[in-house]
Amino acid sequence: MKLLHTSDWHLGRSFHGVGMLEAQRMFVDHLEKTVREHDVEVVLISGDVYDRALPAVDVVELFDEALERLTVAGAQVVVSSGNHDSAVRLGFGGRLLERGGVHLRTRLEDIPRPIIFPVGNRGSEVAVYGLPYLEPRLVSTRLG
Repeated sequence: MKLLHTSDWHLGRSFHGVGMLEAQRMFVDHLEKTVREHDVEVVLISGDVYDRALPAVDVVELFDEALERLTVAGAQVVVSSGNHDSAVRLGFGGRLLERGGVHLRTRLEDIPRPIIFPVGNRGSEVAVYGLPYLEPRLVSTRLG
């Protein structure tokens, strides 16, 4: 099984007032090409998908496009939220998206729930646990 680990996309980032969205589109092009050329089965996106909790519409559209392209290319995608993401917003529709091969891990309750991927045809499996960033002040009482 081929897994490709990525992190810190920071979609919507700008440097000194210059937006990075076109460069980030090129990254998505390269990522899709890599998935296809190397038969990547799972793409992991570990935190900071967006550069801010309230990303612009064109930034959300780019992430939507990236997820579609990666799944059409044959990969499933595991996304965990980072400290720059709004976990609630990023996790919206997670149960529905899971049916399409996009597995969102954005809540404390998600941590003990692995995503199970079959490996080969011998009944082997790989369990992936997506660990989201958890805002300490929001979860400290629930963690004891």
